[in-house]
Amino acid sequence: MNSKILSTILTIVLMITVSPNISAQLTLERLDSANRANNADQTQRDPINLIDNVWWVGHSEVGAFLITTPEGHILMDPTSPEQVHWVVEAIVKAGFHLGDIKYIINSHPHEEHVGGLAALQRLLPEAKIIASKETAAILASGGKTDFRNIIYPEGARFFEPVKVDGTIGHLEELTLGGTTLVAHITGGHTPGTTTWSMKVNDNGKEYNAVYMGGMSASGVERGPLLKNELYPAIAEDFANSFAHLKSLTCDVYLYARASSIELDKKLGQVGKQAVNPFVDPEGCAWYIEYYEKRYLKQLNEEKAAMGIR
Repeated sequence: MNSKILSTILTIVLMITVSPNISAQLTLERLDSANRANNADQTQRDPINLIDNVWWVGHSEVGAFLITTPEGHILMDPTSPEQVHWVVEAIVKAGFHLGDIKYIINSHPHEEHVGGLAALQRLLPEAKIIASKETAAILASGGKTDFRNIIYPEGARFFEPVKVDGTIGHLEELTLGGTTLVAHITGGHTPGTTTWSMKVNDNGKEYNAVYMGGMSASGVERGPLLKNELYPAIAEDFANSFAHLKSLTCDVYLYARASSIELDKKLGQVGKQAVNPFVDPEGCAWYIEYYEKRYLKQLNEEKAAMGIR
């Protein structure tokens, strides 16, 4: 693809919105809610082949993944409206044809992860958008039915509404070109948050890759766990989701935040050890533990405030 055509594509998909947030490195000791990337501070990245047929085509902090197959490709989490053009450019720079994207899927419907979806839908009308039933409803509203945006309007972040082409349920599969993705509905962060799993191979060994859907408890101001009239099952969903995640075999854990998966640290280890650094079962267990502790911390604080033992 020549530069003139690429420039035209980028012009089509570019939509400018700037939304300030906070970015922080995760540690088990830091159990607060300061884990949101500042879109204005994002920088562009070259595409990265993480393992097997999995590519990072996101940017410095907010991620997007391209899963390639001989029969077409699957794109996960197109990122924000102002930065989706970087995702497009990364895919092209990696040597893949945009028209070969057959499916677009997501982890959860927050603006920094799905805000660019409408632009991609116009650019790639043949690609099918697949989401959980609950996510599909939020996408159709442009984020207006997202309980966090209703409870905390000061921090609301809306996006252009999108109509999906199909829905997927818990443990249902999406198969393309010999690659099968399994959907795991892990609600809590949003109703219908979706974790995906698939098999990957590296140096002749098969591993289980898990794309986390987003397990952060948002804080009592944005996402109360008790007496949440807009999401009454939120605490139960979180508890069930953590139990399910801990039941999965997870060798490679991925999420659409560079800091959450220690992307840069692992990239620095590439070629310095026998095993691909993204094979990290300990990191997967750590990720789940971190967010479960954060959920329990908020739950216990809310119970204490209400005098519940």
